[in-house]
Amino acid sequence: MSSTKPGSKLSFHDRLSRLTFEQACKLLGPQGRRLIQNGGRREIALKEHVYLGGDLLRVRFPSVGNAEDVVATLTLKSEARDRLHWNCTICDEPCEHVGSLLSCVLENKLQLGLAAPPKERTPIESLAEPALVREAIAQRAERAKSERMKIRSSEPARPWTDYLVTSALSGKTYRVALR
Repeated sequence: MSSTKPGSKLSFHDRLSRLTFEQACKLLGPQGRRLIQNGGRREIALKEHVYLGGDLLRVRFPSVGNAEDVVATLTLKSEARDRLHWNCTICDEPCEHVGSLLSCVLENKLQLGLAAPPKERTPIESLAEPALVREAIAQRAERAKSERMKIRSSEPARPWTDYLVTSALSGKTYRVALR
């Protein structure tokens, strides 16, 4: 029997811990991907600029010059998409501040207490080369089974070519060469 909660019963913490890159993009609309990727370039000091408590995630972007600090928030709202509702103190439309907040969540789930640390593994420095290769292949096989990815061939007519693999979880793209 599964103990997974139905979507309507998920807490704010649960929703953030399960948030994927694709879901985050949808929250911001057609420009979501660009806003999150551009926002991800901003440096955010987690301890100084991020607050996560109850049903609120707040990121403060310190001002430059005499301007006010910009604050982006994410909260629960019953009528919002996936019940998540964003807000920015200076922007009325989806913006890079909120994109940065969502990028921060996606990239820092462990540090924000939204994910458990991975299981302990043998330090790679102590492995001989054959064991290191086996470990790297095992890790990739595990990710291939559990993580949703989009794969795009640079030359669809040829199997032995370069591929772009995009993680649905993080939105990062990797180049894979099959030779």
